[in-house]
Amino acid sequence: MAYRKKSKSNKSFIITVMLLVLLIGISSQTDGITDAGSNLANTIFKPVEQFTYSVSSEIQEQVERTVGSRETRAEVERLTAENRSLVMENARLMSVINKEEFLKNEARAIENSSNSFMKASVVNTDMNSMTTTFTIDKGSRDGIKENDIILQAIGDTQFYTGLVGKVTDVYDNTARVQTINNQANDVSFINTRSGDYGVIDKFTSTTIQGYMLDVESDAKNSDIIMTSGLGGVYPFGIYIGTISNVAMSQDTLRKNITVDSPVDFTHLYRVLVLQTDNEYIIENDEEGEEINE
Repeated sequence: MAYRKKSKSNKSFIITVMLLVLLIGISSQTDGITDAGSNLANTIFKPVEQFTYSVSSEIQEQVERTVGSRETRAEVERLTAENRSLVMENARLMSVINKEEFLKNEARAIENSSNSFMKASVVNTDMNSMTTTFTIDKGSRDGIKENDIILQAIGDTQFYTGLVGKVTDVYDNTARVQTINNQANDVSFINTRSGDYGVIDKFTSTTIQGYMLDVESDAKNSDIIMTSGLGGVYPFGIYIGTISNVAMSQDTLRKNITVDSPVDFTHLYRVLVLQTDNEYIIENDEEGEEINE
């Protein structure tokens, strides 16, 4: 009985050893298979990886050539912003240059005219109605009153200023202006050559329209017209413009005139205020002839 137990124990030991040897063998074969698989994978995929890397590098280079590197793009953005700033500054300077002639005329009017003017800038303007109404940046705190006269400094004539309109509404810091082109603001004028009277009654396109009170009155092209002083708003002698056309109405009952104004009502940005407290003195350039009432 003891011999059979010992024999059975030896068999178990031998089987265990054999199993261990078999496992070691399989393990070594698996490592070899794994190494072989790795080598095979490297052999197959390495060229693919090299090709992919080459392509991606080429694409990156092309992108950098096209849009630049991050540093290049940052520099481009900086230069773009700087260029935008320069463009804005250039636009501002061009605006000043474009207004140079007006600023000279304004300085000449203030310096040489016998009248006392207050400068005011045009603000809060509806471009569609600018030829008839606009707002200035002066109000009651600046001494502005209703019916103060609005003028603009002009050039190319013997006069320093041209009539724009009058103040109709006054607020603390602003005032509303109604131009002579407004149909509610009929302006009585006098033909300085003939002494005949007329009325400015409408504005068509870029021209001022009016008519002579007497259909038999003498009026012709190039005649100078000024405010007549009638009506109690505009004093006598403010320059309005020159007659550019005279035509009878179809029923021959009215003599119509077209007036060329020295004022560009579509580009007003600063005006001169003649306050009603100040008496208006008829003005003209040193080379022009003085015009008397």
